[in-house]
Amino acid sequence: MIFVTVGTHPGQFDRLIRRIDSIAPKIKEDIIVQRGFTRYIPKNVKYFDFTDSMHDYYAKARLVIAQSATSLIEFSLKYDKPVITVPREKKYGEHLNDHQVEFAEYFSKKTGVLMVRNMSQITPQLLANYKTKAKINLDGLKKLQRKICEVIEAT
Repeated sequence: MIFVTVGTHPGQFDRLIRRIDSIAPKIKEDIIVQRGFTRYIPKNVKYFDFTDSMHDYYAKARLVIAQSATSLIEFSLKYDKPVITVPREKKYGEHLNDHQVEFAEYFSKKTGVLMVRNMSQITPQLLANYKTKAKINLDGLKKLQRKICEVIEAT
């Protein structure tokens, strides 16, 4: 199962959900989307807006596609699943600024996971074959924490 989560930010993330929905018929496994405040209603995937716990979705997922929030660190450490991160971007009205882009670039560079900004990069082939899990050790975690503090202070 592929689990797509956009978190609880009050803005939409139509760009990601539309892309996933458009390629879903070509994917031979279940896709479940947590769509949050996204306006677009998927037609080809199972979805929900919010839940009290996403533990079961993370635990059952073969692959997770997630917004580029700091919860990526917790998810990567706790569940050890392949993850693709997609930052919300200011130019699309998905967030107030581009701190998710900055965090995603850093997270990707330090952990090896794929960061996607261009939705056309998300293809059925990518989702079928992607297996990269974040590589985070204690030293790497400390560096990520420092980077998060820098990003927060700059916003």
